[in-house]
Amino acid sequence: MNKFKPGDLAVYPNYGVGKVVSIEQKKLGESEISCYVVSMVSSGSRVFVPIDSADQMGLRCVTEQKQATDVYRCFKTRNNDLLKMNWNKRYRYLQDKMKSGKADDVASVISDLLYLKNKKGLSYGEDKLLNEAEDILATELSIAENVPKTEVISKIHKSFKTKA
Repeated sequence: MNKFKPGDLAVYPNYGVGKVVSIEQKKLGESEISCYVVSMVSSGSRVFVPIDSADQMGLRCVTEQKQATDVYRCFKTRNNDLLKMNWNKRYRYLQDKMKSGKADDVASVISDLLYLKNKKGLSYGEDKLLNEAEDILATELSIAENVPKTEVISKIHKSFKTKA
């Protein structure tokens, strides 16, 4: 179980990297629960995550630098079954992967979408999902590797091209 304190960086599924700004008590019906208040880096929006269920909700620490290199290996594999699915089923499958919040799952979504883009093109929703996934992963890896986000995006695309 991760214990966060104000000032810590954390990753929240489908939102990306955020900074824990405080721990607050929130009234829920008759009871009060303790929540992490997380300010998201990309959007500035605030997310309230109950401390008792933070792990189940996927709140985790930012990937460490030595683990960041492993994430790029996720671009080696493609899910060829996605080509056989209709766009709606494919989109739901990829959305479910994004919900895990794991860096390697987000990288896998990017890899699958880049592969689909090259093979047959993407629907509007898939293209939007690709942009969101790239933003989420690039933000996390730029923090982990201490490099600009644009450099990470370039590295992602380079990793994909060399494995295609």
